[in-house]
Amino acid sequence: MEFINASTRPTEVQSTAGTPGAAGNGFAQLTMYKERPVDGEISIEDFEKYALDRLRILKAIEEAKLRSKTEDVIQQEVRKHWEKHMQAGSKQAAHRKDLISHYILRLAYCRTADLRNWLLQQECLLFKYRFKHLYKSQQVEFFTSMGLPYHAISDDEAAELAEDLAAVFKATGDYGKVNAVANSHRTDTPRRLGGDYELSDEGWKQAAAMQQRERVLFYKVPFQLVPDLVGARRVLLKGGQAYVDEDQVYSLVVGSFRTCLSAALIEAARAWGEFTVAEADRLAPLVDSLPSRSVSNNDNRKVPVGEISAGQIQSLVAGRHFPLCMTVMYERLTNEHHLKHWGLQQFTLFMKAVGLPLEQALMFFRQQFSPRTSGEKFNKEYAYNIRYNYGQEGKRTDWTEWSCVKIINQEVGGACSAPCECNGGCPYKTYDANQLRTALSRLNCDDKVIREVIDKARGKHYQLACGLAFEGITGSPQETGINKPSEYYAASVELATQRAAAAANNQQQQAAGQQQQQQRGDAPPSTPLAAKAVTSTG
Repeated sequence: MEFINASTRPTEVQSTAGTPGAAGNGFAQLTMYKERPVDGEISIEDFEKYALDRLRILKAIEEAKLRSKTEDVIQQEVRKHWEKHMQAGSKQAAHRKDLISHYILRLAYCRTADLRNWLLQQECLLFKYRFKHLYKSQQVEFFTSMGLPYHAISDDEAAELAEDLAAVFKATGDYGKVNAVANSHRTDTPRRLGGDYELSDEGWKQAAAMQQRERVLFYKVPFQLVPDLVGARRVLLKGGQAYVDEDQVYSLVVGSFRTCLSAALIEAARAWGEFTVAEADRLAPLVDSLPSRSVSNNDNRKVPVGEISAGQIQSLVAGRHFPLCMTVMYERLTNEHHLKHWGLQQFTLFMKAVGLPLEQALMFFRQQFSPRTSGEKFNKEYAYNIRYNYGQEGKRTDWTEWSCVKIINQEVGGACSAPCECNGGCPYKTYDANQLRTALSRLNCDDKVIREVIDKARGKHYQLACGLAFEGITGSPQETGINKPSEYYAASVELATQRAAAAANNQQQQAAGQQQQQQRGDAPPSTPLAAKAVTSTG
């Protein structure tokens, strides 16, 4: 795959111990992604790896935000994930991987408004955390190198405007910065910044001095770029320039990045059709699959009765650990991308009971609803109810899952047979004999047991029918009864775990026994030829 030469130099810092620009990961080599990767070729394997590595970082940011972690904690986690997934042999290699991975995901997430919005949000957050990680002097150079109209003011100008700037903070109630601004024009000699890079001009040196003296750094910005700040009287206006402090400039530079990336995603969307035709047999299928790819390293691990992730749900269903009522709703949800209100309530509370955290639940349901429901509609019509069920909205009650009795008594209006009409309920009550036989056969339930289950269901002994189905599917008696769907799930997972442990123990014992026989030299011959050889040797 060929790329065009870069036309814009990224901001970076020379590698020194303890500085933001540690060698080989490119965390401080920040760019607006207006340039393109350098000329060269990339293998299909690296193409996929680069994309998935960046996707892991963006997914980690999304998960951290959903868990309501503090900005400082998220900042640390972003740096950790970047060092883990974007590591390369040199700064140049790291920067190349950064550019390539960004452009791959830009192409993968350009197709729909929901995908574009997701990538836009996560990339803006990643950009913000990387920008905040830079020294102030590096931020100043970044603005210059990217052609952004944000110009740090000099020491002399800061001293001249100190009283006016302090008055702005006082008027807005930010008293913590009033003294900092008033004292910012002191003339003591600053310490030199650590690191071995060279400052490019006098402005660079002034910015470095500002940082070391820990005074508030201000930028002159054309007033038309900050109408909200001007309207709220949060900035000083003079000569058509708004004097924006260092904290406010974060939102400005991220906003500029968002604008550029949003326009680039629209442009990529226009070119998507041409790309799919040109790369139909090679890159297009790979790129098309990226938004639905799982990037977790733990989704295929053996699941205990405890917290689970969205990526594990499919394997749990395939392992026949869900009761029939939840299996039916999962299948309808994944096939039709829709559940009616009571069905969604029933299924959400079950998923909560078996250990699916809120952020994973939102991720799972948003993904399942996405083919029919836009992200905005999902947030308005479904996300609130999911958060409500988890006790994060309304009365903030920690709702428990529905019991079997409530599920049986709930009026759901049918047997989930009509398309997009699944409203939950108990299949042993709502299904007829043929529907039950078909559903249980798909779960490899024993034929004899299926007949007994149907008889119990006809007699309106729905919970007994469910217990019999457990026996027919797992081959193990269900002696404690099933009063909640999560009890079925826990019993099934526990049984599978015990069987796996027993099988592993048997293998270890057999291996140990064979080893002992070999050490004693009394292992029985395995073939007549071997027996003859032993006899003749004796």
